[in-house]
Amino acid sequence: MKFIVPSQLLLKNLQSVSSIVAPNNAMPIVASVLFEIKNNKLILTSTDLESTMITQMDVSDSEGEGAVVVPPSIVLETLKFLPDVPVVFSVGEDYSIEMSGDEANYKLVGTSAEGFPQKPELSNSTSFEIDTKVFANAITKTIFATGQSDVRPIMAGVFCELKPDNITFVATDAHRLVRYRNNSVKTGVEASMVLAKKPLNALKSILPTLEGNLRVDFDDSRVCFTIDGLQLYAKLVEGKYPNYEAVIPQNNNNTLQVERLPFLQRMRSISPYANQATHQVRIKIEPTSMRLTAEDIDISNKATTTVACNFENVDGGDDFEIGFSSKFLQEILANIDTNDVVFKLSHPTAAGLVYPLVEGETDEDILMLLMPVMLGA
Repeated sequence: MKFIVPSQLLLKNLQSVSSIVAPNNAMPIVASVLFEIKNNKLILTSTDLESTMITQMDVSDSEGEGAVVVPPSIVLETLKFLPDVPVVFSVGEDYSIEMSGDEANYKLVGTSAEGFPQKPELSNSTSFEIDTKVFANAITKTIFATGQSDVRPIMAGVFCELKPDNITFVATDAHRLVRYRNNSVKTGVEASMVLAKKPLNALKSILPTLEGNLRVDFDDSRVCFTIDGLQLYAKLVEGKYPNYEAVIPQNNNNTLQVERLPFLQRMRSISPYANQATHQVRIKIEPTSMRLTAEDIDISNKATTTVACNFENVDGGDDFEIGFSSKFLQEILANIDTNDVVFKLSHPTAAGLVYPLVEGETDEDILMLLMPVMLGA
């Protein structure tokens, strides 16, 4: 088997599929990538047994058809240092591989494709399409708030709720919650699923470079994402997702508006002085300014700073004091794009709501919830 492929095209596709490779898996074969020549196309497949990614690309020339399993890391390192030149691959009957390009030759050893896992199949699937940029943005805005799989596996995924006239993504780790809704997505479907974090992170890296619509097919146990010669199959996370609507407070009537970047920068400057177990920052809010205090009593570290704001305390009084984890608050502020943010607060022991301040109408509806850290903790 022999084929010729542009080095940078192969690099791009091999980098994509390598994001799914499981180097420490008990099955050594899934630590590699399947190279297959079929109908004058090079098809790359990787899997960690939970997710499978397949990409295909045209080759300049090919002789024979077949497949070989290749360790991706050494090929990736080679391709990174090649200019955009044709690379010739020759695979022997003993799965020896020779690569040549840019006046250089490389030899490595592959393995038989016989034991490589088969591509998953969906049964009685449902499908819809979504703009790649909308999907990528939805994942970026939510995935950071997911929990750890070893605590509650269902909360380590992103909940996707489909309605005929919109789509909603939700992530929570019980300390914070993000709900992203987009009303421009007309799925025509009513369903829900929990998407695993690893394949979503892979898509998050790939989709911004692509244009058009992402096709999503799903059944009761799997989902398949398809776009521009790429397919990603993933197992859905099993279980019932928590009733996220029930934890969103409805009576947070105190309104705080603050410029996002100055607030984020001040938080970053004082957070190293906070207790590294709680990351607590005490926020004393007055009508036109906030005083931020980070302190670690055990080692006598303390930092204070102020930020301009506008605060309307409808519950009475001129000020309001609450504590938040600086780590979580920084992540929320970093994942909002607008110049200003609005906090809706009720009292120091109840969850605060955070919204981007958007001028005019928008199809996006983003809500972020953050539980407070008890003052004095």
